[in-house]
Amino acid sequence: MQQDATQKPKVNDDVVTASAKPAVRFILALGNLHRRCLGIAFAVLGPKISYWITGVGARIMYGLLLPLKERSEAQCAVALAGTVDESAIPSIARESFIHRSRNLTDLMLAAHSLNQNNFERCGGKLPEPFLSRMLAAQEQCRPVILVTGYYGSFDMLPIFLGYNGVKSTAVYLPHANAGFDAYRKRVRSQSGCDLIPVQLAATRLESVLECGGSVALVADHHASKRGIEVEFLGIPTRALSSVGLLACRHNAEVVVAGLRRVGADFRFEFDVEDTIVPDDWKDEPNPVEWVTRRYMIGIERLILRDPTQYLWGYARWGEDHARQVTEDAQSTSDTDEN
Repeated sequence: MQQDATQKPKVNDDVVTASAKPAVRFILALGNLHRRCLGIAFAVLGPKISYWITGVGARIMYGLLLPLKERSEAQCAVALAGTVDESAIPSIARESFIHRSRNLTDLMLAAHSLNQNNFERCGGKLPEPFLSRMLAAQEQCRPVILVTGYYGSFDMLPIFLGYNGVKSTAVYLPHANAGFDAYRKRVRSQSGCDLIPVQLAATRLESVLECGGSVALVADHHASKRGIEVEFLGIPTRALSSVGLLACRHNAEVVVAGLRRVGADFRFEFDVEDTIVPDDWKDEPNPVEWVTRRYMIGIERLILRDPTQYLWGYARWGEDHARQVTEDAQSTSDTDEN
């Protein structure tokens, strides 16, 4: 039979996938080569020029990525309503994107210039009495859960923990680019921190805490179906119950902390917002829910300390919320123009 000229010929998906693989591998290889060259250049140029280059590129990209810009500003405006002046929102959202882009610069500089002898000069020493508390817990085999949010230079946290003598296991989300993922993992574990992919977190974290170890994780996610109903920056959301469950099951201390980037010269500052101990929740009727709400308040305080260092482009309250507030902001803008 002759094929109908009005119909498009069927294309075998396997053939398309096979033909695309070499192109994908080539693009990834170029990306990895670019990263290596950039890392060498940053090591030679030093922090100030490296951060300046990253900042310029981020500002240009932010202006071009209009959907991301609109989402960032919309979420930032709703979450910080009544906290900051409305006119400051565009600047906060833009600086947030620049900070996020500098996370890679942090890692590149750390790979070439950060070590046990100089980490304190970068602001990487844990403040007292937090450091002594962490080391004492380690010596006494008392489990500790360190939680943070998508704030500041969260990628650098495991590095500084190790240089401070705190042995910890950190959870990370593997990157789709295997070459970059291996590089990032190698840098973040250079001080001795054990990194485990999020897919293995459920079993590995239980094991570490059972042995009285310390774990570190970003506990700043929206639980779309399951989770505990809370308010985060005044907006209803669902928080993962895993931190509360682990803390109550193992009688672990929960520490809420963040690593804030200071200026643009490879300097940082630890903000320890809260330390929650088992005695705090022993009389609570629902301790898991209580722990969850308490550590979320700590992350809120981190963000409000410096909103420019939070990742406003991330759909923290879920994709539906991000889409809705962005559409509402666009509608308001169109109305104002008319």
